[in-house]
Amino acid sequence: MKVLIVSRGVPTAQAPLNGIFEWDQALALAQNGAEVAYMALDFRKITEFRPWGVRVYKRQGIDVFELSLPTGIYRRGLPVLQAMCCNLYNKVEKTWGKPQVMHTHFYFMGAIAAKLHQKTGIPWVHTEHSSKLNKPLAAISALDKKIAAAALTKANRVVAVSTAYAQVLQQNFGVTAKVVPNVVALDGALLHRMPEGAFTWISVGRLIEGKGMHQLIDAFKELLSVHARAQLRIIGDGPEKENLQKQINQYGLQDKITLLGMLSRAQIIEQLAKAHAFVLLSQSETFGLSYIEAMASGLPVVATNCGGPSYFVRQENGVLVPIGDTVAATQAMLDMMQHYENYNLAQIAAQTKQLFSAKNIAEQLQVIYNQLVV
Repeated sequence: MKVLIVSRGVPTAQAPLNGIFEWDQALALAQNGAEVAYMALDFRKITEFRPWGVRVYKRQGIDVFELSLPTGIYRRGLPVLQAMCCNLYNKVEKTWGKPQVMHTHFYFMGAIAAKLHQKTGIPWVHTEHSSKLNKPLAAISALDKKIAAAALTKANRVVAVSTAYAQVLQQNFGVTAKVVPNVVALDGALLHRMPEGAFTWISVGRLIEGKGMHQLIDAFKELLSVHARAQLRIIGDGPEKENLQKQINQYGLQDKITLLGMLSRAQIIEQLAKAHAFVLLSQSETFGLSYIEAMASGLPVVATNCGGPSYFVRQENGVLVPIGDTVAATQAMLDMMQHYENYNLAQIAAQTKQLFSAKNIAEQLQVIYNQLVV
């Protein structure tokens, strides 16, 4: 089957997360026998330096058609961006052929590709990830509602990356979404191998208010009153870094809590392998990649019931706590430390890798594609 992925961009060493979900999916489909073309519409702002213009090349066996322009916008310039999308598609069809199905990700890219679907009639699958839609309808801007509707109500099939997020899309936009999680590249995960010593907690996330790092430090402070030998390592960077360090200093916990900053994926994997358990107290997650990468290393997780984690966190691999409940978070961490021997680390890793494997996700997507292609 010929599948056209329409994405936000191509991940690179300089921008490893740019289009990462789309690219991982494209690789999974190709590895599972699909013929894949990857149309990247990179409209990031001018400060995100990369080669501009149109480039056509092969990468890991996939035909890539890339348009990179520093527009810095997608909402208000929609008609212009739609025209650019259609023009790039003409090159795709001329050199690669007409796809049997088109797959877009994120509502703003879906809205851009909606005109292409209208013009060509290619069956269209749309996967939604964006946290901007993972909130009550009244909290979403009128412009984002309009753009999201252009994708969610026009696509032939809508996919959500978690059960909780599918429910949000149903409530907010009246669409019934099939749940298919993201592909997660877990082959490099290392099984936890922490030597005897202090119980080590690890957290990975952007240092922003929505990731709950201030609350985590508060919860960890209370935990230390019972388990003084515990330590916490936080990986990530962001605007709250200075405030978080001030909070740590104020509590006198510089020898217990370490802000490790931004690390490469390989470095994160190494840190996960040295930890006992993972904790992240997010306020909202449509998916929850950090939790999954930790579980693939065999770590049980403490997560908030904030959306995505409810899809994969179970009694055998972790604990869900209410959003914003510091007392519950502290108790969950204490319980996990006290009953740590009850967790089968190898089983946690194996089950996580199976659930989010490239083959598993590709097969689920191909069932959806086959339903649309007559």
